[in-house]
Amino acid sequence: MAGEAPSYTVLVVEDNPDIVVSLQDLLTHDGYTVHTADSCAGALAQLGAYHFNAVLLDVTLPDGDGLEVLATIQQLDPHLPVVIVTASTATEKTVGSLTRGAFAYLTKPYHREELRQTLRRAIGVKELAVKAQRAEHLLTESEDRFRSLVESASDAIVVADGRGTILSHNHSAATLFGYQNHDLIGQPLTKLMPARYHERHNAGIARLEAGGSSRLIGSILELQGLKQDGTEFPIELSLATWKTATGNYYSGIIRDVSRRKETERALDELRRRHTLILTQAGEGIYGIDRQGLATFVNPRAAAMLGYSVEDLIGRPMHALLHHTRIDGTPYPDDSCPIYAALHDGEIHRVTHEVFWKRDGTSFPVEYVSSPLWEDDTVAGAVVVFHDTTKQWRIESGLRKREDRLEYVIRGSSDGFWDGQVLPGRPWHHPDTPVWWSARVRELLGYTENEFPDILESWTSRLHPGDRERVLAALAAHMERREPYDTEYRLLTKHGEYQWFRARGLAIWDEHGHPIRMAGSLQCITDRKQMEEALHRSERLLKDVIDNTTAVIYVKLADGRFLLTNRRFQQIFDLSADQIVGRTNHDLFSPEIAEAFSANDRQVLERNAAIEYDEVAPHADGVHDYISIKFPLCDETGRPYAVCGISTDITERKRLGDLLRGNEERVQLALMSARIGIWDWNLQTDHCYWSPIANDLLGLAVGAGPLSRQDFLASVYADDQASVLAALLTAQHSSQSELAFAHRVCRADGTLHWLSWSGHIVRSATGAATRILGTVQSTTPGQTTLSEPAQADRSALEKPRHDHPRS
Repeated sequence: MAGEAPSYTVLVVEDNPDIVVSLQDLLTHDGYTVHTADSCAGALAQLGAYHFNAVLLDVTLPDGDGLEVLATIQQLDPHLPVVIVTASTATEKTVGSLTRGAFAYLTKPYHREELRQTLRRAIGVKELAVKAQRAEHLLTESEDRFRSLVESASDAIVVADGRGTILSHNHSAATLFGYQNHDLIGQPLTKLMPARYHERHNAGIARLEAGGSSRLIGSILELQGLKQDGTEFPIELSLATWKTATGNYYSGIIRDVSRRKETERALDELRRRHTLILTQAGEGIYGIDRQGLATFVNPRAAAMLGYSVEDLIGRPMHALLHHTRIDGTPYPDDSCPIYAALHDGEIHRVTHEVFWKRDGTSFPVEYVSSPLWEDDTVAGAVVVFHDTTKQWRIESGLRKREDRLEYVIRGSSDGFWDGQVLPGRPWHHPDTPVWWSARVRELLGYTENEFPDILESWTSRLHPGDRERVLAALAAHMERREPYDTEYRLLTKHGEYQWFRARGLAIWDEHGHPIRMAGSLQCITDRKQMEEALHRSERLLKDVIDNTTAVIYVKLADGRFLLTNRRFQQIFDLSADQIVGRTNHDLFSPEIAEAFSANDRQVLERNAAIEYDEVAPHADGVHDYISIKFPLCDETGRPYAVCGISTDITERKRLGDLLRGNEERVQLALMSARIGIWDWNLQTDHCYWSPIANDLLGLAVGAGPLSRQDFLASVYADDQASVLAALLTAQHSSQSELAFAHRVCRADGTLHWLSWSGHIVRSATGAATRILGTVQSTTPGQTTLSEPAQADRSALEKPRHDHPRS
């Protein structure tokens, strides 16, 4: 409906001006913006210049087949819906158009409501397709980001299916095990582990696939890995699993702990050899057997716990010093990391727990529980701990500050950076250390290896057109302390430049030399694109309104002009500066100004588009206008201005009056000569004629359009065959004129002769589409049904051919 005003644009491709006007009225009334073309070339030009939501396409056009236009539209925009509107009933033009990509087809004469519904469905399908494309694009971007994160990880990451076959891995995994990037794809996980783990691994996979569980999932394990050259090395493994409709999948994060293992072995050896020394250490150290009973305690440990060494030997250490968690809840010994070393044979490092003293107070500790091996059997464990009260206090304050900073960084869409000037080097040296936050690399799409923490990572990716300006802005800040807040483009990993806004602040030493600078990086590409699109839109709007012959203007609710186009300024010989900010009463006579203002107020009051007939003063006198005025509303729906589009119809009105006068004179002449006018539409098979023709045929006054059969029925029976032959010959030959005569029987039984002559109108292909002509009585007297048939011989002529048949 007109009040809904959908913001859609439709292209109507039709060479029949009557149909074009009808479609324009219908679609404009429904709120569409309508563009028209009367040929294939015109349609293609419109499609190249404008964006459309739908196309109404006639398949029979003067310069070609509309189906060729349909094929071109499919190439330009496969999602642009095309509705075929055709007078042909041929399958190729109707159903056949659907197989060529048309959304639907309508046959002429079309049903207005059917056209409305078909057009709405077509535009709805187009919007769904665009949304689907946008959703697919966003999903692809999400997958690319995830893949980038995995590839940038320093730890090895391996993903396998339920059969234990490697599906994917990152570059770090291939490097860690000594393979090329894709050598491991499709290989079993056992390729990465010594043979002694194979049976246990396969059994675990089978148990999980059968629906069982594993305590290894979610834990951090220390095992041996197997390189391609056959060497073993210690690894730390974290396992995870997930289930999909296609089965179970497993992932492992693997870290080489060779150096750590070597350190631990050296430490164990040192402890065994230097027990006496350890008893004098500043850390608390004690050992336990497999039952958790103390086997030795150094003096430092006993002192921190408030016991003597003798008080602790042979006693259950967990029950004495590790029985309760920091929150006051019981700490079961089967959950204790110290005891865990006795069962899994692995080293456990723990921070932020508490040990309990003899007097019932507690203190924060960090401890390491290491298994003691004898003949490949865990015989006990050694626990090394130290009081972290001071460290905890310091870390607690630092942690609060770091947490706040981390929340700020993580909660911000900006990237952050922090650079330090190297002693003896200029600040702009390529190797100047700069810490880039993960968000900076994420914005640009680089890994840490691709974008290392040096200044050159950034300067090498500055847009050539921005480099000199940006470095000058940095120099101005570093050397003259001018504010640093600038915008520039950086090259992303995808090979395209994105816009960023950078802000920063330096720190200077007592001599005024910069020693450090930190700041933020914000992606503003979307804003830049929006600004550019807005500028293009403004330029396009200005070009459109300045190059139209209509008068376009915008007036605020208080009547002051906000905008006018070039045509307005030319007609009234005023510049934009002389118009903007003034009212109708400042520019026009009181009568005309008040008429304009009254119409403007009515539009604002109704908050709806209204069409007016208005007059405006020109240099050659007053001109008539048709004005479409509609409200411009803010985000609340309240109108704040009126926009008007006024078309000068002075000449059209003069010509219309002249045409009507001529038509009246022709009608009077025809009536006085008793000549009827007729128009036979060969495509619809309907014949229209004037009231005189009705009278000559003996039909009732006001009879509607007749088909060929209805017309023949009014012809005297003996003449019908010859009349039909004349009509068919004219329709299927190349002649341009038609003439025939026949008799009609009046109600009083008399026969009257009528003579018909007409001009045949043909399409661009030569097909006859309509015949227009006159009819008049040629009966000098009248005859009756009883008169001899030889009267027919002189009157029933064959159709006259002015041109030879081709």
